[in-house]
Amino acid sequence: MTLKKYQRIKIIIVVALSLSISQCIVRENFIVPIMLMVVASLLLWYLRSKTKEVVYDERDLALGGKAALLAMQVFGWLAAIGMFFLYSQRALNPMYGTVAATLSYSVLFLFLVYSIIYRYYNKFKLLQKRPVYLAIAIFIIILLVIFGIRLFSGEDNWVCKDGQWQKHGQPSFAAPNVECK
Repeated sequence: MTLKKYQRIKIIIVVALSLSISQCIVRENFIVPIMLMVVASLLLWYLRSKTKEVVYDERDLALGGKAALLAMQVFGWLAAIGMFFLYSQRALNPMYGTVAATLSYSVLFLFLVYSIIYRYYNKFKLLQKRPVYLAIAIFIIILLVIFGIRLFSGEDNWVCKDGQWQKHGQPSFAAPNVECK
């Protein structure tokens, strides 16, 4: 496959993915977009491997690394400033404290992932043991899916039954304000 054909197919996949995800979100379906993103990523990875021309070179990788590092630093600073501001305003709205905590943990998680990947690349080459790391990645994804299912299972939640919100377990928050259909 030529590079030009690959780029055209990539644009078509991205547009189709965007349209599909937006429709899923409008219909309040949040599992299908995750599956679509995984399928699109695997498809693009496969198509890129079939491209005979150079898709990117060392200069592109070096620039991408510098841009990623700078983007992480800028995001870290802006998120930290936003977190402190939101946390200081939590007396006005208690949700500001929750948003501030989520923002701070997100930044910490991003930096942790970056440091692990950086140390990994500093010591090993990814392509030498690709099957092992692919198996580890799949195992981690399976664990995250299991954790997500447990986290969002609705043990202590509000359930819509016969047009009324009913307690399921012991929810720690009030019934939703949206209409129960």
